[in-house]
Amino acid sequence: MSGWITGIAVVTAEVDGERVGIVCNSLTSVSLDPILVSWCVDKKIASYPLWRNAMNWAVHFVDAGQEELVHRFTTHGVDRFAGLELIEPSAEHPALALACAQTYFTARTTAQHEAGDHVIIVGEVLAFSDGISQPLTFFRGKFLPGPTV
Repeated sequence: MSGWITGIAVVTAEVDGERVGIVCNSLTSVSLDPILVSWCVDKKIASYPLWRNAMNWAVHFVDAGQEELVHRFTTHGVDRFAGLELIEPSAEHPALALACAQTYFTARTTAQHEAGDHVIIVGEVLAFSDGISQPLTFFRGKFLPGPTV
């Protein structure tokens, strides 16, 4: 699959008072009515139990030039949220979000499906903020800037 160019997203949530974040390139549009998206989480990662219990989560599209954000959310044993400006959950956006993201949306889990060593999480999009001008992409193990608008 390294020959398939993908966008990069960071998914965040707060579950039972614990903040959790993960890098995702399995984000997929599922439905337009209602607006549903899906993404996959590995059953072997330490945060897996939190993701299984996350009711609301935010997906942040990573801009070109934000590679540091990807490294932050793939590094083990660190506070991934330290020093980041956060948008706390609210009625308008009911999931913990990263203020540095130009485009993000919040979603509520509607289904989970076992798929080998992963679980597919499906969620209904509740709110959306769009401002990305150039996404960060991943192709053959390398970060590349995506197209500009």
